[in-house]
Amino acid sequence: MRLTFDHLVHFVQRTPQEASEQFCQAGFHAVAGGRHASWGTWNSLSYFGLSYVEFLAVEHKELARQSDNPLVRQCIEDEAKGEGFGQIALRTNEMDAWAERLRGQGLQVTGPVAGSRTRDDGTTLQWRMLFLEDADSALLPPFLIEWSQTDEERIEDLTNRGIIGAHPNGAAHLQSVGYAVNDLDEATARWQSWFGWKKSEKFHDKELGAICQAFELPGGNVVLCQPTEEGLAQTAWKNRGQRPFFARLEGASKNSEYKIDGGSYFLVALE
Repeated sequence: MRLTFDHLVHFVQRTPQEASEQFCQAGFHAVAGGRHASWGTWNSLSYFGLSYVEFLAVEHKELARQSDNPLVRQCIEDEAKGEGFGQIALRTNEMDAWAERLRGQGLQVTGPVAGSRTRDDGTTLQWRMLFLEDADSALLPPFLIEWSQTDEERIEDLTNRGIIGAHPNGAAHLQSVGYAVNDLDEATARWQSWFGWKKSEKFHDKELGAICQAFELPGGNVVLCQPTEEGLAQTAWKNRGQRPFFARLEGASKNSEYKIDGGSYFLVALE
């Protein structure tokens, strides 16, 4: 069964508008998202094709604290860590089959959970989410998302609305998202068991200061990184634990790095 990288969730404690404005100042195209009325959260978005970064914030804390949505609960629980990357979502059009498969592997599965968001123009987006927990591991599995529209319908709709647009700094593709992990071998084996993916050979990423293994996915690869020296991976691991910590983007007109408080990094490189 196929999975595609869908989006990277960045928890913010400012308003999503303030976060996206800062992102725009760094040369990215970002837009307002909308409100999740039943969860007490709101967001802004920056797209790279259909892969995107979501800046997610709590708007109504009391409502959010009452939510049974695991992502909203994580957003609340991670407040002490400060702003930073918190999760990734993998896209599927076979949600029920994945739920059955993952339950069969002994994972605790929550959902599918129905989701919706009302845009500022009053239109409503709908989707379903599946949340995973591996009781035998301290790792944080990603969640799965299934949109009510096809990929083709979403591209047309988002482009026509100006939500998908060119980035002034030239960034065009989300090449990979990386997780800091304590034990690379154990983490790689877990991710393989969850999703049946093939791993790359181990490699040393000097820029990150880590030994890594990658899983190739449409929409953006997932890279697991164990810190080996002082560097971005070690800083992120100390600040936020075993969480996503970088997004590597391709197509920029020059090499650059955009650092976000909390040990999260957007690495923009020549294509």
